[in-house]
Amino acid sequence: MVKHAAIYDPYLDTLGGGERYCLSVAEILLKHGYKVDLFWSGDKTLVEKAEKRFSLNLNGLNIVPDIFEIKPQKLEFLEENENLLQFINRTINPQRLHFKFKNFFKKIQNNQKYDLIFYLSDGSLPFLFGKKNYLHIQVPFVNNPNILRETINKTKIKLFSNVICNSEFTAKFQKDIFKNKVLVLYPPVDVDKFQSNEKKENIILSVGRFDNILNAKKQDVLIDAFKILVKENHVSNWKLVLAGGSLVEPSKNSYFKYLQEKAKNLPVDFVVNPPFEELKKIYAKSKIYWHAAGFEVDESTNPENTEHFGITIVEAMSSGLVPVVVSKGGIPEIVNNGVNGFLWQTIDELVSKTQKLIDNPENYKLMSQQSLINCQQFSKDNFEKQLINIIEK
Repeated sequence: MVKHAAIYDPYLDTLGGGERYCLSVAEILLKHGYKVDLFWSGDKTLVEKAEKRFSLNLNGLNIVPDIFEIKPQKLEFLEENENLLQFINRTINPQRLHFKFKNFFKKIQNNQKYDLIFYLSDGSLPFLFGKKNYLHIQVPFVNNPNILRETINKTKIKLFSNVICNSEFTAKFQKDIFKNKVLVLYPPVDVDKFQSNEKKENIILSVGRFDNILNAKKQDVLIDAFKILVKENHVSNWKLVLAGGSLVEPSKNSYFKYLQEKAKNLPVDFVVNPPFEELKKIYAKSKIYWHAAGFEVDESTNPENTEHFGITIVEAMSSGLVPVVVSKGGIPEIVNNGVNGFLWQTIDELVSKTQKLIDNPENYKLMSQQSLINCQQFSKDNFEKQLINIIEK
């Protein structure tokens, strides 16, 4: 009998790391014979775009209406009891509810037909009624729910088979809430699809979306550091390449335009919305990888503003680059300082450790080789084996 699974990701239209993660789960379930539904009521061409951007095979994925869509204005079954409605509105923020109250029982019935539901959380908790329910947490939100919400959440938690986090860093903020249900499953990276050119160019690369929202990639910090290398350390014949996505036209992206202005008169190239194959070529010819998401963030109070794992760092390592990356969030779980790359806390430290690599080609070569070895632990094959082990328990 064919098993039936469902995937939910409220941020599908951003096509970021969480979307790659969820759609990779879908790809693996399809590969293992599941019938897979994707809850999504938006642009259906996004799946095709995701296949190209993330190099996925989603043939057979079925797009169904988003039953979790937030429309808090439709609390119809409560309208007969105004006092109860007012109480709910005072104690629970309806903007963060994951279901329409009027269809609650219908959704229970809908959920029950699934052998497995994989749900990406935005920080709040859904009611899930599949045979097995997996809540996926990408962002280490720190929540302080009120008494009523906490009581409701305890009921919801009992319905979860496991809470799957993308790093130990994310997981440590969840263990007080979810206890022994928490598991870490690092994101899948197609390490075998990347390769390193024998003759690399003097390129420092950073890959990340061009925006200044949650866990911003802080390319402005990287431009400041590169300016010091060029102007003060007199490093010549090197360039900085900033590649990444923009949800709007670059000409309408104010942060992107700010970065362009900041990089004037410096050897800095911008590559916007590169296809996967083009990005692979950029990785292959680059030498050093920079990353600044989480810089100057207090990760104990605002962990959501750090890099919770760092997929692009692993992609870079699998292309033979040596990472010089900020020591925040989940990044230290990838980079062993002084072995397969460098960690830094200040711009001066970023500059000095990069300079050390530039000045010592032999040390660079050793670290590059170690990067190629260490990245294998985050391979898609490992992800698939661990995911199947989890869901077949």
